[in-house]
Amino acid sequence: MKISALVIASAFTMTATTVALADDSRWRDCRTCHAVVAPDGTELARGGRSGPNLYGIANRPLAGDSAFRFYSDDLRAAGAAGLRWSEANFAEYLADPDQFLRSATGNPEAESGMHVQLRRGATELFDYLRGLSN
Repeated sequence: MKISALVIASAFTMTATTVALADDSRWRDCRTCHAVVAPDGTELARGGRSGPNLYGIANRPLAGDSAFRFYSDDLRAAGAAGLRWSEANFAEYLADPDQFLRSATGNPEAESGMHVQLRRGATELFDYLRGLSN
């Protein structure tokens, strides 16, 4: 009986670790510009500072990192209109940031300021970031 529980626990731990590593691998695409830093200053995921801190991104308003000063006007407008980061719009944004903002704002010339696209794995990345923020 104890052996079975140990095997099950080991299998669960290996699965959880594999998922965490897979989600972390998505971070490589983002860390050039972004970091995840908790409010107490603890760096949860190392990265650059040229993009906003992604701590607490789940359900945060677009352009919602008050310490970041370089959001595009269009991203600020979308946030001011009440848009929040959900798993769905995070994935849509990463697939094509400018097109996402054009749809969200109705401005056919809207620009995000982000020049990277991530067509796959955005929901896993969102889950990874949400997990770091809890």
